[in-house]
Amino acid sequence: MKKKIIYPASVALAVILLVLGYLAVRDGYDIEYGDAVGEYLRTKITKITKVDEYKPYDESTYTVTTYYFDAEVKSGERAGDIIHATQVIDSSAMYNSNPVSEGDKVILCQSKKGDESSWAFAEFIRSDAIIVLGVLFCIAIIAFGRLKGLKTLITLILTIGSVFFVLIPAILSGRNIYFWTIVVCLYITVMTLVIVNGISYMSLVGMLGCMGGVLISAAITLVMDLFLKLTGYTDECTIYIKGINNGAINLKALVFAGILIGSIGAVMDVAVNIAASVHEVATKVEKPSFRELYKSGLTISRDIIGTMSNTLILAYIGSSLCSVLLIIYSNSFSMLNLFNRENLIVELLKILVGSFGILSALPITSAIAALFYSKLERFSAPGRDNAESDQDDYSQMLEEFNENEK
Repeated sequence: MKKKIIYPASVALAVILLVLGYLAVRDGYDIEYGDAVGEYLRTKITKITKVDEYKPYDESTYTVTTYYFDAEVKSGERAGDIIHATQVIDSSAMYNSNPVSEGDKVILCQSKKGDESSWAFAEFIRSDAIIVLGVLFCIAIIAFGRLKGLKTLITLILTIGSVFFVLIPAILSGRNIYFWTIVVCLYITVMTLVIVNGISYMSLVGMLGCMGGVLISAAITLVMDLFLKLTGYTDECTIYIKGINNGAINLKALVFAGILIGSIGAVMDVAVNIAASVHEVATKVEKPSFRELYKSGLTISRDIIGTMSNTLILAYIGSSLCSVLLIIYSNSFSMLNLFNRENLIVELLKILVGSFGILSALPITSAIAALFYSKLERFSAPGRDNAESDQDDYSQMLEEFNENEK
């Protein structure tokens, strides 16, 4: 009965903390979502009525192609209406969308000039496919993980919520990014481990080990900032970010936030793995000592570190570093200049600091786990005089630590 109350209470408390966090940072967060030119509509193209290709210069390959089409409005007050719209593809532009075709779901944007208005292609509707994929993922994780899968899904939703409803509003409202990043990381760590693994010594060890690795990552980032002379201008987006809220956003602090949020998942993973592994060793050894458990933790850590560092490095390379390298390398003839560009340095900093976080979490978690498990009497059960009592206590200990799996 007690366990049945702990999990919903933990989720409820996590939601309450999330709401309180949002209320604490929302002042000054007055970004309005709207449209400066007109209305946006969800539509489906029913017919391509005309394709007009225009070549301004006879001898050049430069062309402007205009697609005229009819589209049916699929939602809102105008659902069912047919709208005449256009899509213009300019071959000289840096970016062009794919040409529209019949059956495509698209967003149309209304532009007004005096009393006249017209509709033009704004973007393909891609969110529907992502939503379907997300639903399939939720079904798969619950089907495979059952109760633990459901808990994992809840923690995933709360983690995303902490970023979008606490950290981002805190950044946009001009608050201390360093402080709120640490707060969000702490929230993600405690919330995830309590909901997924329950309240236990193993969860506590995982929390402390994870936060130790994250804090070391934070310290390294701050120290490296003194030597790297970063400005925070790493791409074109940061130029626009600097203009938000009268320039109150600290761009260098954004680098700090990106590094910690990007690495906390991997750091938490290795911390929990070590906490669980050392716990398993402690339950199998007669009167486990701190030295024995710590050595076991380090041995297990050496097997983990190789694959986890590769996972983190490949994740960064696959997400942004590859694009950054392609752009910079194609426009830089000097390797000296290339490997000192700020946007490349920041990507390398993310990889190295994240790997340091993983590396430091391993011995920290091993030490904390060894200290906890060697001091607790329940782990010394096999060495007592009364064998029958030993087995009862030992079974009770195993039941306590594995009850979250039931």
